Amino acid sequence: MNYVLWALLAMACYSFAFLFMKIALQDLPTFTVMPIAVGTLAVGATSVAALFGEWSIPSVTSRSVGFAVAAGICLTGAVVGYFRALTTGPVSIVIPIFGMFLVGGALLGIVVLGEAVTVKKALGIALGAVAVVLIAT
Repeated sequence: MNYVLWALLAMACYSFAFLFMKIALQDLPTFTVMPIAVGTLAVGATSVAALFGEWSIPSVTSRSVGFAVAAGICLTGAVVGYFRALTTGPVSIVIPIFGMFLVGGALLGIVVLGEAVTVKKALGIALGAVAVVLIAT
């Protein structure tokens, strides 16, 4: 499956995940829903990795393992913050603010990874930020 199809799958699944999380958080505490959802993610992601044959056990001293751990720490912050925001705030505001990670990620790709900046990409990033502000206010 190419990256566009994977991205579309992710977008669709994230859209429903937000809905299901908000509904679950109406009756259960944040720190009950979060481990259930993240545990399901861990089992599902491991199963998909095994199914597609991309599972391997790297050396724990690998530089990439360090970055994977750093990503996990960042994901933990993202998930905890997201669940707490959903617990107390309306979906129509929490999701657009959370969605600013798209703008942040694109900017980090340009600044840290040296990805090319085009007028179209810069305009898309700016309009994405404006869209989030308009939706969330």
